[in-house]
Amino acid sequence: MFDKLKSLDVDLLIFLNNLGSEQFDFLWLIITNKFTWIPLYILLIYLYLNSKKLKIRSIFLFFFVVGLLILFTDQSSNLSKQLFQVLRPCNDESISGLIRIVKEGCGGLYGFFSAHAANSFAIATFFYFILNNYNRIGKFFFVWATVVSYSRVYCGVHFLSDIVIGGAYGLIAGYLAYIFYENLIKNQSFFSKSE
Repeated sequence: MFDKLKSLDVDLLIFLNNLGSEQFDFLWLIITNKFTWIPLYILLIYLYLNSKKLKIRSIFLFFFVVGLLILFTDQSSNLSKQLFQVLRPCNDESISGLIRIVKEGCGGLYGFFSAHAANSFAIATFFYFILNNYNRIGKFFFVWATVVSYSRVYCGVHFLSDIVIGGAYGLIAGYLAYIFYENLIKNQSFFSKSE
């Protein structure tokens, strides 16, 4: 069973990765670069802070939870990579000759699960719920996370399973972070000095 799933994962990687074209490689390298999305993150933060009348303490809690979310998903991915030690496709000699490796340098040795996918879906989920008054653009967050995640397959640095598991992990982490944040906001008196 596991061998069939692994074989399917390799076949899907080869198929999806080879859909790419050299003329579009530059675009996918931009998409896969985490620094490309800093303006989006700033916009999301602005939309949230502008949509609420928040006290300084609530703003601090917001940044604390967002930072904790990114730290948690990113470090969980790093721990998973060391625990499972699944080679990235670009580091696996049996596969690397069958795919297009677009990105210079492969990243780390191991790839399960994708931090890009986990972080993107965690951010998308958290902001989807927290920006509930911007419902029209909420679905865009998940399209964005999917495109960023696919860029990792396009560049030859992750299997589809790395992306799917990372994305699912990010969805759960983002939702839990939202619940955690909402509970912190509701119980702010917990952080106040008793009178």
